[in-house]
Amino acid sequence: MWAALAAGAGSAACAYAGLYPQFDGGSLRVVLALTSAPFAAAVVATSLSAASRGGAFARAIFLSVILGVASTILPAAILTYDGGSARGQFVGAAVLGVVFGAPTGAIYGIPLGTLAALTHRHVHAWTDEATDRAARIAGIWLAVLSVGAFFASNALAEKLAFEMTNSAIAVFATLSAIVVAVAVIVAASLRLRARARWIARVRSGLEPAFRIRPVDMRDRLHALPRLTAGPSSHVEQAVVEWLPDGLEPAASAYRMTANGTAVAIVGR
Repeated sequence: MWAALAAGAGSAACAYAGLYPQFDGGSLRVVLALTSAPFAAAVVATSLSAASRGGAFARAIFLSVILGVASTILPAAILTYDGGSARGQFVGAAVLGVVFGAPTGAIYGIPLGTLAALTHRHVHAWTDEATDRAARIAGIWLAVLSVGAFFASNALAEKLAFEMTNSAIAVFATLSAIVVAVAVIVAASLRLRARARWIARVRSGLEPAFRIRPVDMRDRLHALPRLTAGPSSHVEQAVVEWLPDGLEPAASAYRMTANGTAVAIVGR
């Protein structure tokens, strides 16, 4: 989810910054930003279902080329609409969209594929820790892309003489994306740190209400959240167990048999 959201925000920021073939003088940046966001999110979300990182990257490039062409249809219709019949002009604009949309989509697909490849392993780990790691990577990716869009927007504003209002909005949009990215990075990092510290305290016996023990045959592992990454083998997993008040505490942080209530799975 985090990777797809970052992809949508980053692509929208780049599109609004004017990073596309300029046939409209920047007048359709809003339209392209609004179409780029869901398209990019869909590209990354679909690419993450690939079997490998390489497959995710290749799929992102392929889908970006297709959606790069699709994203030119609405702008072509807007540019050629004159209140009457403009079918011939629209066809011409659509042809240009295919010619320039495909390579532009491929260029956008490179960072999108990189994001999908970087987060692929974490997304498929299905743990809380992996989710936060994927969120942090997505935040870093969005921050880097937004910084590039920020400088590109300023450069294009001077070169193409965009209106001051549009330029100011583009700067605000990219700066907002950077702020959001930094917030995601900080939040994910804090969650990772807090989780690791809490698990360490449980392992050390400093949390009297919780213990970590080996997996028991009675544990319903499929129903328990996985806090940290670890092998899927039951031998390499451990269970966080909650001990209600009044239950006799164990002498060690590791219990050999189930006694309390299993609440989560951690890697050993």
